[in-house]
Amino acid sequence: MNIHEIIGYFEKAYKSGENEYQCLCPAHNDKHASLGIKQLSDGRILINCFAGCGITDILGGVGLSLDDIVPKRLGDFKPLRKAFNPYSVLKTVSHETLLVALASIELSKGKTLPLEDHKRLMLAAERLRQAYSLCH
Repeated sequence: MNIHEIIGYFEKAYKSGENEYQCLCPAHNDKHASLGIKQLSDGRILINCFAGCGITDILGGVGLSLDDIVPKRLGDFKPLRKAFNPYSVLKTVSHETLLVALASIELSKGKTLPLEDHKRLMLAAERLRQAYSLCH
């Protein structure tokens, strides 16, 4: 699949550079096009949500999978670098920790969290656990 086919799955996509697009992220309640999609010269598609959403959540939100965006390769290739970007992991940890702290403040005041906020807090906990698992 090329970038033009993939872009068709996402809402409010606009061109932001050569083979680069910005659009709404389907994995969270996005209102400001926080998802970047870029196709490299070798055919690889890079997708990054600046709010920290995971790739499987992003692709699943539009009915795609990793198999849809990864080009077919011949032979056995070794990765050129680690499977994750440490900066992205730390950025996600920072965002999710802030969310946990804000929820803690509300709970310490004796307030109860609405169901939607509770679900988001559980997602934050899962993302923090995933970040830890990437680092060891």
